Parts: sequence; structure tokens; C-alpha cells
Amino acid sequence: MSLTSERLDRTPLGRRIADALRHDILFGRLAPGTKLAQLQVCERFGTSRMPVRDALRQLTYEGFLTGDGGGHSVVAPLRRHDIEDSFLIEGQLHGIATRRVAEQGDPAHLAELAERHAQMCGAAEDAQLAADLNWHLHRRINQMAQSRRLIVALRALAVTIPRDLLLEFPQWIDRANDEHAQIIAAVAAGRGEQAADLMRDHVAEAGRDLVRYLEKKGVDLT
Repeated sequence: MSLTSERLDRTPLGRRIADALRHDILFGRLAPGTKLAQLQVCERFGTSRMPVRDALRQLTYEGFLTGDGGGHSVVAPLRRHDIEDSFLIEGQLHGIATRRVAEQGDPAHLAELAERHAQMCGAAEDAQLAADLNWHLHRRINQMAQSRRLIVALRALAVTIPRDLLLEFPQWIDRANDEHAQIIAAVAAGRGEQAADLMRDHVAEAGRDLVRYLEKKGVDLT
């Protein structure tokens, strides 16, 4: 069983549906203005109305959907600055966590990060595994910071950044590995500010890449 399937098996159905729809919106597969009727979504996922209603309500709360006044949910416009800001803000928080890990200088943490990085480098030809390892590497850095408030803030933002970004863009894997190597080297050397800057830029650049991808697809980022 993969890391991804383990997570999904424990996730409520409504949240899984929301994750799938949000993913399609963020990657331009559901264009702004697309109507989503509950029955349509029920048929797609083979489920009852209750989890679908929960999913649509959640996505409306997050700003991905809006109402049309006729009972339908409609995909809201995607805005360039909203996408870039989401990655920039999360990058700042990831940077704070990375700086704290560097300042702690815990040998066990450093050894674990080096091992996780080596695993991801070894999975460069397996996009699914690389995407899973990438997500877990970032999560472990955040956990190592040992800040509950930081984790809560990151959880609130995480929905806007797909955890399988590298699965969608396998051409980014080598670059991600190179940037991880620089981040981990700065952490190992105890250079907290440099590590924070590298992590912030690493995450923010992914947002800019997503914007460029959507624009190339012809998605109107108003």
C-alpha cells in the first residue's frame, strides 16, 4: 500500500471529494465558470448527496466555488496573485520551520533529513513515489520545528497547495532534489537564515511555475 492510499483510506469521503475537485480546479481541469450540480458530482464519485454537499460547502468556504443563484455551485475565477500568494505565505511558514530545525542542530534530525533526501533522489524515475517522499520530507521538517502554532497555521494553508505537485510535473523532480540538497546543507551547517530563505524561495517558485503552467493552458487568471 502506498503512502498516498494510506492517507486517503483514513480521510472522510467528503474531504476526499473536495480534494479531488480542488485538484482539478488548481490544475485547470475545471475551468472558471464551470457549473457543478450535486447530482453530477454524485455520479462522478458514485456516492450519495451528503458527502458531496459537504465537499461543495467546503470548497465554497475556501473560495474555489461560488453560487449562481440557481442552486448550482460554480468554479470561481482563479487569480494569479491568489495562487502566488498562497505559495508565498506557505513558503514563509516552511522557512520559519526550516530555520528552527537548523538552529536546533539535532543530529538525529539531520540524519533523517539526509536519508529522506537520498530516498527521494533514488526515486527520480518514479513520479508517484517521488511526490510522496517530497510531501513527507516537507512535513517532517515542519514537525521537527516543534511548534504547534506553526503546524496549525500550515494545516490551514495546505489545502491550496496540492501534495502531489511533482506527480503532475515530474520534470520538476531533479530541480526539487537540487534545491532540497541546498536546503539540507544549510540546515546541517546551522545557517538558519540561509536555510529559511532557500525554503521560502523553493516553495514560492513552485507557485510561479503553476501560474505559468495555467497560463500556457489558456486558463484566464484574472
